[in-house]
Amino acid sequence: MVDDQQLLRRYADGSEAAFTELVARHLPLVYSASLRQTGGDAHLAEDIAQRVFVDLARKAGSLPAGTVLAGWLHRATRYSVLQLLRAERRRQAREQESCSMDTPIPEADHDWEQVRPWLDETLDQMNPLDRDALLLRFFEQRSLKEIGMALGTGEDAARKRVARALDKLRELLAFRGVTTSVSALSLAMAAKGIQSAPASLAGTIAASSLAAGGTAAGISALHIIRTITMSQLKTAVLAVVAVAGITTALIQHRSFEKLRAENRSLLQQSQKLAELQAENDRLSKLLAQAQRPVEPPTELLRLRGQVGLLRDDLQKALAASRAAVSENAIPTKNEAPVDPSQPFTAVLTARLGDKQTLVTGGWSTAPGMHTFILMTPNIDAADGVSTQVATDGSKFDIPNAKIAISTCTVEVPNAMLNQFGLDQFQADGNDSSVQSILAAADAQTLLSALKTPPDGVVVSHGEITTADGISATMSVSGTEASSPNGQPVSGEYTIGLTPNLTADQAAMDLAINLRVVRPDGSALVH
Repeated sequence: MVDDQQLLRRYADGSEAAFTELVARHLPLVYSASLRQTGGDAHLAEDIAQRVFVDLARKAGSLPAGTVLAGWLHRATRYSVLQLLRAERRRQAREQESCSMDTPIPEADHDWEQVRPWLDETLDQMNPLDRDALLLRFFEQRSLKEIGMALGTGEDAARKRVARALDKLRELLAFRGVTTSVSALSLAMAAKGIQSAPASLAGTIAASSLAAGGTAAGISALHIIRTITMSQLKTAVLAVVAVAGITTALIQHRSFEKLRAENRSLLQQSQKLAELQAENDRLSKLLAQAQRPVEPPTELLRLRGQVGLLRDDLQKALAASRAAVSENAIPTKNEAPVDPSQPFTAVLTARLGDKQTLVTGGWSTAPGMHTFILMTPNIDAADGVSTQVATDGSKFDIPNAKIAISTCTVEVPNAMLNQFGLDQFQADGNDSSVQSILAAADAQTLLSALKTPPDGVVVSHGEITTADGISATMSVSGTEASSPNGQPVSGEYTIGLTPNLTADQAAMDLAINLRVVRPDGSALVH
């Protein structure tokens, strides 16, 4: 069942049905409390119930979170009764007397007749939690579980709260001269606490309360009611009932028509959405098929390696004819003069995770320029093993894991190192190099910047495809360019790699051999 707080929120959002549900749910409580305090005057009880729910319609949006609506309505009813009794005490006394003479009270109802005149006043003076517990139990006829949920406690705590509240109510009634037991009091309230409201009253109250909204129309209407005679009051009530019925039917008809139109619109939108989703799925499949990489055949890879070696031999012959490095070049900070006659060799091993980026190099391969090599592996996990034949004819098994290592050789002018964040990766001389594994975000930023390099930066991209434990070599030939002082840059690179996957195939130990031929003909082997 939807609780009162949810219905109040729905009404605050404009749902008239939610307010109608609140009226139907709590009208017996308000009407019965009004009937008790007005001496059984049904007409006044209806007026008070009307006034209470108009007040609720006006204040629903400002009720604090967690308010027990039954308690709030009982206090509002008590306040309305006191106002009305002060204005019409004499007339109400005569009507109570007339009602008591017309309706004989059975002897069995003696306890209730003692309790009834003082019950609501006593409830109003009790602790709010005790009052709410009694109202929910005896006047809203809620279960102990529902009471516990409304009060924010469990079922056992609700049972204890009701028992203690009954005892406190008995004590407060005793101060007013009402002598009764807890069991008799509970039986009297359970049997007589709720009176059935007229069948048409809920619809009348809901329609007129919603019409009143948050204005003072309800107050003005009550002021008029106080000044007219009882016969005029009855005529006015009948007219209000009739108008409310017609108005309610008209409102419902318009609401249904609006809902039907909205439903048709939603169905059309749903059909269009399904068509667009199907078209999107079809286009996504076509795009995936178009972007699926084509694996180069093994023979093509072997030929590429041979071409790289031949190109390297040709570059050696051409390098002998190139001019020596300019003697006027001024080395920058952390940059040692390059000695073409003293190439260096070193062993570089790095552990790389899948799609991590290694930066190595930092050499001053030409005056005013520094060279770096970036490597990013992409591991395609193995789903089996394949048999390989060694040069001596022996056979061995290796995992089918494929490893594609993207390479990027880049030559950057010294003045632009800081722009790419490479100023900290400068080798001290030709007998050392730097290496660093970039964080994913830094690597992505650097690689994105190198896709469209500015003037003066020379970039060459390549890819080595191999497998676990299998060495592979590739050659990269840059585009001929000139350094800031007019010297040629962009040399020839031969990259040799041997990857060894970890047991979980999530990373690799990468042995790297780099052979760098400068434009002046000297070589760096790393």
